[in-house]
Amino acid sequence: MAEEMPPRGDSRPRPAGTASHGSGAETGWAIIGTMISGMAVWGGAGWLLDHWLDTRVFFPVGIILGMAVAIYLVVARFGAVPPPAGGKRTSSTPGGRRSRPRGDVRTQKGRR
Repeated sequence: MAEEMPPRGDSRPRPAGTASHGSGAETGWAIIGTMISGMAVWGGAGWLLDHWLDTRVFFPVGIILGMAVAIYLVVARFGAVPPPAGGKRTSSTPGGRRSRPRGDVRTQKGRR
């Protein structure tokens, strides 16, 4: 009788592949969290240095450095835009200008 019962588990089947990027809200919260944590960590390190050395310069420098590092990390992680799925690739140079068609493939070596 136990052989006839289906195995217990999730009521919904799991998708075969996971998405490479989360939803827009997940991405936004990840970016905000990275920016705030960058300011907090580097600003905190600057604040500790200021209290240890009895100065007032490392806290603002730490916050600015933390923002710069956080912006770099956000651009490195989320900056690349994936190519459109199923889209036709066009050959173009950077800036959107099309490259000049090549009528003659021979090289110019020897011609002056």
